[in-house]
Amino acid sequence: MVREQSLFCKILIFLQVIRLSFEMNNEFVPEREDLFSECQDKPGFDYMDKFGDFSLLSRKRGKNGGTYISGNITMVWDVEPSDRVAVEGYLLKLEGGIWKPTVLKASDKDFCRSFYDKKTIYYPYSTEHVINKDEVKEKCLTNPGTVLVVEPFFQRILINFAVPLTVGRHKVVIMFSAFDKAGVKRPRDICMEIIGDIVHA
Repeated sequence: MVREQSLFCKILIFLQVIRLSFEMNNEFVPEREDLFSECQDKPGFDYMDKFGDFSLLSRKRGKNGGTYISGNITMVWDVEPSDRVAVEGYLLKLEGGIWKPTVLKASDKDFCRSFYDKKTIYYPYSTEHVINKDEVKEKCLTNPGTVLVVEPFFQRILINFAVPLTVGRHKVVIMFSAFDKAGVKRPRDICMEIIGDIVHA
C-alpha cells in the first residue's frame, strides 16, 4: 500500500486556525500531490500508515495549484476509544539549509471534543466534507475500523499574513498523541509533515 496520509484536515487544523489573523493574501503550495511525508527528525514517532488507511483517499493536484480530494479514510490507530487525543502543529522555514522555527504554533489538548464542531475555524476546510459525520462523530479517530467518507471537494491553502512570515520553502509538522484515562501518554505518537512553498496568491 502506498504510504498515504491526508488527514489533511490535520494540517488544516493548523494552517486554517492561523488564517483568521492574517491580512495579506498568500498561498501555501504543497510540494507533494499526496500532501504529507514522514517526519525526518522525530525518531520513535509512527507515520500515518499507523494512523489510518488512506489508500482510498484520492488527492489530485489541480491546474491552479489546489488539490481535488475525495474518497474514504479508515482509522487503524491502535489506541483505546476512550483515549484523549492531543494534536500539536508548528511551521518551520528553510533558511541556509536548516529548518528554523517561526512564530506560528497551534495545539489542541482534546481534539476529539472539537473534531466535528461546526464552530471551529477548521471545520469548513476539513470535517465539513465528511458526509457520514452523524454516524461516526462519536468515534473520533480512536476507533479502528471507523470509515470517514469524504465528499469530492477542491482545497487551496490560502493564508493572510499579519505575522512576520516571508515567501519561500516551509514545512508544517503535525503530531498526534493519545492519553489513557489516567492521563498517561501511550507510546504510539503519530507525526507527519507537509513541505511546500509560501507564495503570493
